[in-house]
Amino acid sequence: SRKTAIMENIANLPAHQQAQLEQHLVNSQVKDSLQMYMGLVSRCFDTCVTSFRSKNLDKKETSCLENCSDRYVKCANRTGIRFQEHQAFQMKKAQDASAGMK
Repeated sequence: SRKTAIMENIANLPAHQQAQLEQHLVNSQVKDSLQMYMGLVSRCFDTCVTSFRSKNLDKKETSCLENCSDRYVKCANRTGIRFQEHQAFQMKKAQDASAGMK
């Protein structure tokens, strides 16, 4: 399969290139996490914080932020799961098409 071939190609890379690839993947994951966090902060703050009369959040704002962040994280997780399912479906479809050509 294509995934197996990719993994074999990675395993055949010199150690320094494997380390560079691993570092690139880690950096990408950190970047994605930060983007999700910044999106959550921006969206929930803009939606929930309506008053600047006090340096503390009121109960309504706190509750709104908790609910908003919970929904945002659940949505991001669900989107990730659906994306993985879609990718798996596309790979299976490609494998089936490839097997049908042989």
